[in-house]
Amino acid sequence: MRESLRMTEGRKLRVLMVEDSDDDAHLLYSELASAGNDLTYKQVDSASGMRTALQESDWDVVISDHAMPSFSSLEALDLLKQSGKDIPFIIYSGNIGEQVLADLISQIFPKKSFHLQYMFKSGQKVDAAIRTDAGILPIDSKFPMENFQKLVSGETKDERDAGKKEFIKDVRHHIDDIAKKYILPEEGTMDFALMYVPSEPVYYEIVNVVDLSDYARQKRVYPVSPTTLYAHLQMILLSFEGKKIESRAREIFSLLRSIKKDYEKVDSHLSTLGGHIANAYNKFSEVTHSFTRMGQKLTLEDKMEPMEKDENSKILTP
Repeated sequence: MRESLRMTEGRKLRVLMVEDSDDDAHLLYSELASAGNDLTYKQVDSASGMRTALQESDWDVVISDHAMPSFSSLEALDLLKQSGKDIPFIIYSGNIGEQVLADLISQIFPKKSFHLQYMFKSGQKVDAAIRTDAGILPIDSKFPMENFQKLVSGETKDERDAGKKEFIKDVRHHIDDIAKKYILPEEGTMDFALMYVPSEPVYYEIVNVVDLSDYARQKRVYPVSPTTLYAHLQMILLSFEGKKIESRAREIFSLLRSIKKDYEKVDSHLSTLGGHIANAYNKFSEVTHSFTRMGQKLTLEDKMEPMEKDENSKILTP
């Protein structure tokens, strides 16, 4: 698609975007521009807006998000046909950032362990929610692209400074939004969330602003990008596994201490029992010895009685 969109040198590509998300429109613009296209675009999100745009200008291509709440790509295509203009019409399925996020998560976690567009009791939906033993990890995709473009492409320093100021304001707003809407321990979430930024340049601009990074940590909202998301998730999972192992080790040591106490009790009882058995054995030996002596005496007495009878017989004989 990128090659087919390129125009001759000096001629800007005029793109009409049918998209209800400003962030996705800017991301699509960034992708087209990074492919070497020199372009200008207009964003519309309704039938009336598209009809006006078609009347006001000639467009080289129309790119439409497939599923929008109030204006679908099929309706946009019908409207283009009604205008009678022969313009290439491209349909894509947004949201771009959310799709990439979903793809990345699905490569790491089984389907049953995460949910896309997870809804809270308030009715608010987070782009992704990962279920872990420690709770639900919310991940929301944010792309403050408009003021980032002003920051990097402003013609004067004042324009760039103004763009940076507004960019920082946008990011702080996104951080507050995530912290307020999705960090809900009372609904089983963890006490922190991830803010997924689908553009690496935007991500690095955020993390390189010290005040923004500090603010994000205070709010317990941590920015991640396509290249850092996997590492963050792995680190979180390993941390939970380490805690589980530590907890299990404590249980084992507690069990061993309990067994040691039981051993000491049994050892004490055995010592007492051994003493009783030794005493009983000694008493048994004494009784046996006494009994043996008694038997010996009785045997001697039996032998003495015939001798006495013989002596008496001799005395009586004339």
